[in-house]
Order: sequence, then C-alpha cells, then structure tokens
Amino acid sequence: MMRKLSEIKGEEALDVLAEIIEPAAEIFTDENVKNALKVENNKAKAAKIILKDHNKAVLTLMAALEGVPVEEYQPTLFALPSLILGVLNDPELNSLF
Repeated sequence: MMRKLSEIKGEEALDVLAEIIEPAAEIFTDENVKNALKVENNKAKAAKIILKDHNKAVLTLMAALEGVPVEEYQPTLFALPSLILGVLNDPELNSLF
C-alpha cells in the first residue's frame, strides 16, 4: 500500500525523498499535467497523461513510496489508477512542486 509522505519519518524520509525527487519533478513540471490539474481541474486527465508520458517515473515514485525496489515493483492494472490518484491527492507531495 502506498504511503503518504507525511507517514514517512526520520532517515527513511530522507531516503524516500532522494528517490522520488527526480521522478516527481518530471511529472509535476510537465506542462500538460500542470494544465490538466490547475487550469482544467481534471485529475483523471492528469492521471492519463502521467501514465502515458511518464511511466518509468511513475514506477520509480510509487516503488519508493511503497518501500519496494523499483526492479521488484509490479503494480496491477487495476491498482495503478488509484495509486496515481493517491499521488495527485497527497498534499505534501504536491506542495514540493
């Protein structure tokens, strides 16, 4: 289960932040993602863009948040949309970018 940033503490928080900063920046600085979120207020559209255009970044980010090595991370098709929406709804992650 994906953890929110606010749930990760201490040294583990530093490790997770180091792992997610690049993929999160890739996702949240994408102009299409920003437009879908801020202008259109359409999280479903943003999720679609993220899944199509940033799949490696998504896997890296989610694996880190779940505490699993990215090489071993194998989310199911049905889990991915809720995981993406969880990332989009995490206020701590969104405040970083």
